[in-house]
Amino acid sequence: MIRVFLVDDHEVVRRGVAALLDAEDDIEVVGEAGTAESAVAR
Repeated sequence: MIRVFLVDDHEVVRRGVAALLDAEDDIEVVGEAGTAESAVAR
């Protein structure tokens, strides 16, 4: 299983990429953040 944490300042882009990745059986989106700072804080 590949675990992915998405970071992008555009929420629409994050949601679109997350939807594409969620369709894959071997990829799991484990989180999302709008900035690098908030990603590191998680």
